[in-house]
Amino acid sequence: MTIIDMLKNNAIKYPDEVALIELKPSKNIRRQISWEAFDKRSNRVANALITRGINKGDKVIHLMRNSINWLVAYFGIIKTGAWVVPLNYRFTSKDIKYCADIAEAKAMILEEEFIDHLQQIRDQLVTIEHYIGFGNDLPDYM
Repeated sequence: MTIIDMLKNNAIKYPDEVALIELKPSKNIRRQISWEAFDKRSNRVANALITRGINKGDKVIHLMRNSINWLVAYFGIIKTGAWVVPLNYRFTSKDIKYCADIAEAKAMILEEEFIDHLQQIRDQLVTIEHYIGFGNDLPDYM
């Protein structure tokens, strides 16, 4: 049984039970997601990638802070059969470009807080064809 199978099975067996809890005590934030919602949201990410031509063996850069959305995106990527290329959220634009060049990634998933870093190097990322953003204020190309 793969980790994807475990997610799907838990979504069927325990749809309304809490799968993940995200805490940010300094901001008094507590978020949670059920197994069913987690599975559905990761399927949405997978489908967004698949409709953009991401296939098994492709590489997808994953640039997000630790959160429920990080896990949703991660599982969405692996559901496609693509390789996840997780980057450290502390990376500069130069670091991101360096890793993107080595990975030869076909797509990038990122949170809106990293858009400024991306804007500085986007025209230099020759292998990345698609950008998927998490957030409310995203550029038109995402």
